[in-house]
Amino acid sequence: MLEVGSKPSVRLVIGLVLAITAAAASAALMGLAGWFIVRSAQTGLSSTSGFSWLYPSAGVEALAVIRTAARYGERVSTHRSTLELLAQVRTRLFASATRLPMAKLRSLRSGDLLDRVQADVDTLDRYVLAVAVPAVVCTVVGAGSLTVLTIVRPFFGGAAGGLLVLALATNLAMARGSRRLGGQLALDRSAARSRLIEAIEGRVELAAYGARELACDELRGRFAALDAPARRLSVRNANGQAVIAVVAGLAVAAILADGVRVGPPLDSAVLAFATLLTLALFDAATTIGSIGQEAGRARAAWHRMREVTGLARVDVESGDEPDVASRLEGMPAGIVVRRLSAGYGTAPVLTLADLDVAAGGFVILSGPSGAGKTTLLSVLAGDQPARSGKVRIGGVDPYTLSYGERSRYLTLVEADSGVLRGTIEDNLRLARPDATGAELDDALRVAVLSGFVGRATEVGPGGSYLSGGQRRRLALAQAYLRRPRLLLLDEPTEGLDDAIAVEVLANLRAALPGTTIVAAIHGRNAGELTAYTDRVVQLA
Repeated sequence: MLEVGSKPSVRLVIGLVLAITAAAASAALMGLAGWFIVRSAQTGLSSTSGFSWLYPSAGVEALAVIRTAARYGERVSTHRSTLELLAQVRTRLFASATRLPMAKLRSLRSGDLLDRVQADVDTLDRYVLAVAVPAVVCTVVGAGSLTVLTIVRPFFGGAAGGLLVLALATNLAMARGSRRLGGQLALDRSAARSRLIEAIEGRVELAAYGARELACDELRGRFAALDAPARRLSVRNANGQAVIAVVAGLAVAAILADGVRVGPPLDSAVLAFATLLTLALFDAATTIGSIGQEAGRARAAWHRMREVTGLARVDVESGDEPDVASRLEGMPAGIVVRRLSAGYGTAPVLTLADLDVAAGGFVILSGPSGAGKTTLLSVLAGDQPARSGKVRIGGVDPYTLSYGERSRYLTLVEADSGVLRGTIEDNLRLARPDATGAELDDALRVAVLSGFVGRATEVGPGGSYLSGGQRRRLALAQAYLRRPRLLLLDEPTEGLDDAIAVEVLANLRAALPGTTIVAAIHGRNAGELTAYTDRVVQLA
């Protein structure tokens, strides 16, 4: 379940109050200005009038200032609170995505998951700014305006209220299906953006196989297909506003007719006030013309995000279970594998009869490419279940561990660990935000990076300023900072010369004496690295 903090919510309420204040001041300003203009004209024709223009003009100026200040404050407050709310939702949605079981995570395309975290969250701002705020403002200001019109003359309130209800009902009837169409448009746009992201990620392969134009044609078709429903929504919105404008004219005509000819004599200045207040009332109603489509888009985006949170093993708000510490307390990281069969598809990638690693041991997995080294690490990390057999880490099936338990208990350094743009220190603090400078320097020393980079070194986009070996060692430095009980390494020495490879493994063993370490190494004589390890397990 996605919930938000109280501070942005309070600021949003303040913004809503300011929006109502601005709309009310605008309506009052129109009415008072109309009354003042007519009353001044009447006074100019009379030589005996004691009318003072000082107070009405001060009221006009005050309302103008209030409207401007409240509008500015409303924009700042609502937009800031909306951005803060979306930041919280995006953070918790991303956290929820990290809690997905690996099978569920792999079932989502990378572009689709990115679109849910980015574009779908951005769509929610329309629910606040284009649905909730206009609806509340229109309701409050409309009720207040109708009350004032009724006080001036009951017919004015009844006529304006009845015609307003007619305009809104007609608007809703014309916009029937806008919510569904807006939701479908949001889904289609998300699908198109996902395909665009996939095409960008695979641009090298598309160019290599001569399929670039084919992919571009498909993307053009997908985005062109969005034009028709977007135009339909624009036409419905324009028609709805036109209806409100026409009905507003009818309401003004009815009020003028009653005030001039039908009812008892009414002062011209008061009639002007009522007429302009009616126009302000209908002007406020035009802001809700697009509520249907915006609500549909926001609803579709919300459901897509809830699909991610619903698949997560741990609720994003509850975080780690309260008994995580007690469940892991004293749990050794000994490994027991019996008659293991694992892998995706119909045929198992890995079959392993037995494997026993004592807590605190250091084992190297060796074997040719495709022997199942990475698959075994994935099973030990709890990322995928075993097809058959028994796997226990400290007596517990790793696949049954929650996200919080796994993140505290073990660390898997994959062969293609990502590096984020920023500095070396920025990336190290992703693993341990509260680490001191000395601890960060120690991590660089353990990973044999001290003589090559510093904490302030820029890594570039995706770590492009670093060599392949430096990126690998940066991932090892991050793993060391986490101090896991079980450390799983996939190709930790790839891109390193023999001397640095041996030094890195020796440093890890010395720096993490109580940690169980399992490293999958390919393409290197594993015997050269056994000086600081217990044994080498050969996978066929």
